[in-house]
Amino acid sequence: MMAKISRKQRTASESAQRWLLWTATAIITCIAFETLAVTTAMPTVTTQLQGEHLFALANGIALAAQLITTAIAGQWIDAKGVKSALFIGLSMFALGLFICTTSPTIEIFTIGRMVQGLGGGLCIVPLYVLVGRLVPSDTQPKFFAFFSAAWVVPSLVGPAISGFLVEQAHWRWVFAIVPIALVVIMPVIGKVLNMLPPMEFTGSLKGINKTTGVALGTGGAAIILQVLSGTESADFTPLTFIIVAVAMIAALAFVRPLIPSRTITLGRGLPATIAFRTFLNGTFVGIEIYLPLMLQWIHGWDPFEAGLTLTVGSATWAVGSFIQARIVDPKNRKYIANWGAFFMLLGCLGTIPVAFVSVSPGFLVAAWAVAGLGIGLAHPAMSTHALGLTPVEKQGGTSSSLQMADNLGSALAIAIAGIAFALIAGQGTAAFVLLLSVMSGLALCTLLISFRVEPKVTTSPLPNEADPR
Repeated sequence: MMAKISRKQRTASESAQRWLLWTATAIITCIAFETLAVTTAMPTVTTQLQGEHLFALANGIALAAQLITTAIAGQWIDAKGVKSALFIGLSMFALGLFICTTSPTIEIFTIGRMVQGLGGGLCIVPLYVLVGRLVPSDTQPKFFAFFSAAWVVPSLVGPAISGFLVEQAHWRWVFAIVPIALVVIMPVIGKVLNMLPPMEFTGSLKGINKTTGVALGTGGAAIILQVLSGTESADFTPLTFIIVAVAMIAALAFVRPLIPSRTITLGRGLPATIAFRTFLNGTFVGIEIYLPLMLQWIHGWDPFEAGLTLTVGSATWAVGSFIQARIVDPKNRKYIANWGAFFMLLGCLGTIPVAFVSVSPGFLVAAWAVAGLGIGLAHPAMSTHALGLTPVEKQGGTSSSLQMADNLGSALAIAIAGIAFALIAGQGTAAFVLLLSVMSGLALCTLLISFRVEPKVTTSPLPNEADPR
């Protein structure tokens, strides 16, 4: 029988922790750049490849594919360890980008996006597991703050770099940069993994075929919703709404085995934490993608000016992440989810008045800064919280569930926002008011769920306490 590895052995040295921090941050930065920069390049891609009819699918298929491998990654890692999942994921991610870079048609480009998403789903979960197993709990908030920053920095510079490459070089360079970078850093990743102490993985691959099946169902439902979100307002029929409802129900039904039990019913503790992340990330992303459009259509801002709004939200997200990392007292950390969700709700509500031309766009910048601070506080804190509620040998599954929550929340919220906007897209202000109101409703749900992320405290009578009967 394999000897049980002690906690001391499971904790990496300070030097190894530093290398792990910087390497993991570099990996997430690469993934984040391709996730965020593609938004700027996609209109040019679909135009030059004569694939405007596949615009929605080319955008959404990577996220839907990521749902599939994220679900499989947790069980795979708990059984086989992190190395195989991480290296296969990085290889598939790079391969998908290479296909996108060299694709002659929109169909092949879309296949590349799918492969990219499949690889991306295998890359993030191993990093969460490494932090959960090898980094002391009081240091984990620092890691997750850096992970959040790894998403923030590309959101600050990624669209600008992408726009520059599209205009001054070619859109294909947007997809070629990261594979080149991964070839350079892959040997470094291998060396860092060899620096880490041994880890015991005792999980089983039994039932992974079932996991794969339900993951495919979840991803398929998400793809259908992404496509339907691009429906023209004149094309909505009763059948369209029926398909939307069935796809939404199917997505929730298929994802149920991939997340902790009682997540859909908001069970206290870990289940509610996963549900909280789903609503938190989905609400933020669902609003964010429409803010530049609103500023351009309603207030006449140019694309560069409108993009600055997202930069402000990203900057305050980073601020919130580092603030939560400095809150180490458990008594104070248990309120982070509440405050984060509260700020998020305030920020979302603050965007609604800006849908009217008479309201200054500066109000939107301030509102979105508040929303960014809210998600910056809550998002990384819930990673630490979820892993703290999970036994070490099951942290692969929890890490997978966290990523599933983020991906599914974004996929469904984007679809909901798109459908709400498409219903009355020709009515300008009214369409944005409806969209932002629906998303603010999701933000309110997020706040309510935040009060259930802490597990129920049970008390038992003292040994000498008299029986009240």
